[in-house]
Amino acid sequence: MSPSVLEQTIDRLQDEPVNADQRKPDQGLTVGRFFLEQLAAWGVKRIYGVIGDANLYFLDDIAKQNKIQYVPFLDENAAALAASAEAKLTGRIGVVLGTSGPGLANMLNGLGDAFADGAGVLAITGQVEGKEVGTDAKQYIQQQLTASPIASYTEMLTDADALPKMLHRFLVMSEVRGCVSHITVPKRMFRDKVNGTVTPYSPHLRQPLLAPDKDVDETFRLIAEAKKPMFLLGRGIEGLTGDAVALADAVGAAVAASMPAMNVFPNGHERFVGGVGLAGSEAASVLMAESDLVVMFGTTWWPDDYTPVAARIVQIDAARENIGVGHLLARGLVGDLSAILPRFAQLAQGLRGEEGERAAWKRRIAEVRAQWRRRIDAEAAQDGSPVAPQRVIKTIAECVAPDAIIALDTGDHTLWFNRIFENRGQQVLLSGRWRTLGFALPAAIAAQLAHPDRQAVAVAGDGGVVQTLMEFKTAVNLNLPITVVVLNNGAYATEMNKMENEGLDRLGSTLNNPDFAAIASACGGAAYKASTGEQLRDCLTKALNEQRPALVEVAASPLKMPHLKI
Repeated sequence: MSPSVLEQTIDRLQDEPVNADQRKPDQGLTVGRFFLEQLAAWGVKRIYGVIGDANLYFLDDIAKQNKIQYVPFLDENAAALAASAEAKLTGRIGVVLGTSGPGLANMLNGLGDAFADGAGVLAITGQVEGKEVGTDAKQYIQQQLTASPIASYTEMLTDADALPKMLHRFLVMSEVRGCVSHITVPKRMFRDKVNGTVTPYSPHLRQPLLAPDKDVDETFRLIAEAKKPMFLLGRGIEGLTGDAVALADAVGAAVAASMPAMNVFPNGHERFVGGVGLAGSEAASVLMAESDLVVMFGTTWWPDDYTPVAARIVQIDAARENIGVGHLLARGLVGDLSAILPRFAQLAQGLRGEEGERAAWKRRIAEVRAQWRRRIDAEAAQDGSPVAPQRVIKTIAECVAPDAIIALDTGDHTLWFNRIFENRGQQVLLSGRWRTLGFALPAAIAAQLAHPDRQAVAVAGDGGVVQTLMEFKTAVNLNLPITVVVLNNGAYATEMNKMENEGLDRLGSTLNNPDFAAIASACGGAAYKASTGEQLRDCLTKALNEQRPALVEVAASPLKMPHLKI
């Protein structure tokens, strides 16, 4: 008896997988074009980069399409900082392109900023030809070893057909985990054909993480039972201002915020007491020490010297690994605050925040806040030349638009900014944990590209701005009307003042600066100089109304920040 068709098929499949002869879909794209199509499908609008021998084929592909803008920078560090800033600002993946060897090495500082602040960035770097990998070829380095301390995922593409899986995986990881991913491509491989198709973006990657109602309700009861509650807000509650205000009013909480989250709660509100830390307010530290429950909403900021050791803490975050790091917990709650905070506000509607002990707590908040406001108002009213940094920051706060994006560099002015600036809704970009010099200018460029209808203002010190100052020419080339404010105090003021406090020699702390305004003018931008508070207001007003890049250089005094120490 002859075997049936089914038996013949089963016999054949003993030697081959079921779908071995099934042809996989293929779009016929090269590596370079596949990158571009895949990135565009995920909503990437820009690639920041610097040209180099190992990425020329990819640049040719970029030039032949119009879905993604290429933004040429002068230095890979600045390009990576711009990609990091865009990721922080928009929540989308930032992309940076560089060449092999020194290209990647220059890029590492900017990638470090993304790594430290949890910004999802994809770095693409060219590499020497495959036959030269592992040799003494010019600009060769083991890029995966070089990038591994900063990039959570880093691989070299050794076969074009591996790209669809590799790129998709890296995009998912950068999107979901806010990490740096890095792909190295030998330079001629950009022209190789890829067997595969582009994977569309899936909305499940942004699906809210819902906490069980029972856990949410139990956590709310802890907050409702507190007599002296205090909220510490982070970027995790972006877009939830109304619910945050309603909850704070209902339970009678004092409210502080981390620096990137200053815009999420009205700074003029009677319960808002500023930031926490060296650059924060003494009012926040005093009230936190007196509070019987501190609730951390979407933040990991907990500076030991400015927070009470015995604090009773509730922490709520979508990332479970963020909860309870560096401090004890009364309770942790994992979930998306866009679902939890409105639920809290709804549950709080029946509470009366101004009765009994809560009424006394409200009076205490008002007392401490008023003392704090009088102090910083007096600091910001200082007159004279050079201009006190507090006066500079207050003037910026009064002149910029309520929806402006302010990119802060790292330095003495960063501390004064957090102490003095009254936020009216402005988004603040900064190098939060990496704290690199040179962040502000590239970040302002990225902000203006992402939001051309809003003011983009970079605030930098003289020690920081020189790190990336020539990217002002990049802004000119792109015709971006950013405004750069440079506080010129002739020193690395924070370091100089720390050295003085410790009785150390001030070696290396003073600066012999160039004429920053002249450099801006030579680059083709508008340039202004101010040495008094009134001059600064006039110059800043004019600069903000320019239709081209503008730089305002202000002579600032290197005053000592309170509590400063090494």
